[in-house]
Amino acid sequence: MGVIPFITGAAGGGSSSFGGGSFGGGGGFSGGGGGRYYGGSGGGIYVGSGGGWVVLAIILIVIAVVLLSVINTWLVTRQMRRRLDERDAQVRRAAAQAAEDDAAFALERVVADTGVMFHAIQGAWDARDQSALERLVGPDLMVEWRRRLTDFDRRGWHNRVRVISGPAIRYVGLTNREDDAEDRVVVNVEASLEDYVESGGRRVMRSGTTASVVELREYWTLAKREGRWILTSIEQNVEGAHNLSAPLVPSPWADERVRDEAVLEGAAAGAPIGGMTTSDLISVSLAEDASAQALDLSLADARFAPDVLSVAARRAAEAWAEAVDGDDAPLNAVATPAAVAALLYGGDAERRTRLVVRGPRIEQVTVELLLPTPEPARMLVGVRVRGRRYIEDRDTAAVVSGSRDAETTFTERWMMALDGPETMPWRLTGVGA
Repeated sequence: MGVIPFITGAAGGGSSSFGGGSFGGGGGFSGGGGGRYYGGSGGGIYVGSGGGWVVLAIILIVIAVVLLSVINTWLVTRQMRRRLDERDAQVRRAAAQAAEDDAAFALERVVADTGVMFHAIQGAWDARDQSALERLVGPDLMVEWRRRLTDFDRRGWHNRVRVISGPAIRYVGLTNREDDAEDRVVVNVEASLEDYVESGGRRVMRSGTTASVVELREYWTLAKREGRWILTSIEQNVEGAHNLSAPLVPSPWADERVRDEAVLEGAAAGAPIGGMTTSDLISVSLAEDASAQALDLSLADARFAPDVLSVAARRAAEAWAEAVDGDDAPLNAVATPAAVAALLYGGDAERRTRLVVRGPRIEQVTVELLLPTPEPARMLVGVRVRGRRYIEDRDTAAVVSGSRDAETTFTERWMMALDGPETMPWRLTGVGA
């Protein structure tokens, strides 16, 4: 029985891994009663005189390519393990500090809870026990998992999962905020699993292989529910690498949001009084460039200052990433329903696909258009983002476009309106390419 390294598998996986594209497709089966046949009588390669050396050269080239690929995979894996070990040591120190404020962040607690949760989730997925899964994962993630389980049922497939060994758990991220509802930890989990599909008495293996044993490597984000950790998001091995460089927040006072709140408080204090509108203020600016106009305006209304816009964009990007698998409330607080739908579903009116963004980092915010009238004032801003971005079929988990693994730089164009509360004056009202 062979082993497939580092693939998407187990609980939460979709039918696309087993050859199930959009429903009605299929194919990609290996093993069972059909599939491809290798070997047999009359086969083999004949190397004779004349062109035989050409065939031999091709074989040697293929072997060299395979060896280089294996060596490269080994080097990448070794480098990743070193990064994981270094990050684990760093987070253990931060966790000791966080545990002084909240024992839930203690290393032993997180590792133990994750191990129990991992086995419980794999068992519930194998049993197709949605009630058990609902107790173990966040409600938004469960919406996606329920669609994938329904897709398996519609195909007459049963995804079987059994833990062979593991999980090995590394503690790679933590966020300890004043509100327990915003607390998060991130763990890297590794395990060996048996993972296949039963269909009509046959075993359906993953596309392109006859193996049922997989090596799972994933990043799990955990949040609190009634004082215990639950799973709110899963990222695959490369997809979740951004967690290894994410900021650590061992205490509420170490949070970058403390600085952001000071910026926003200063902006509220610097807002005009006495019924002055943005259109009244903009006349003092002779600049033609929108960014320059906004900068001039900030002298009279601090809410137009570049650092305030940067805070607004960063908060929106963080809330966007959270809402992909997790709680939508932070995104709903800074964006209109139409903007939320555009960010999460990318214009798919039927919501059969979703737009996934992982680890977004704001590189630049540029004011492209300033609209002082009608009130409230609005600005079209270009937001250059670095991260992973792709469109995923919600039923099968197939990537429709983009890449889970490759980081990319992309620009979002967001319409921001000055109609939010003092704690976040700019609200996202429109999303464009």
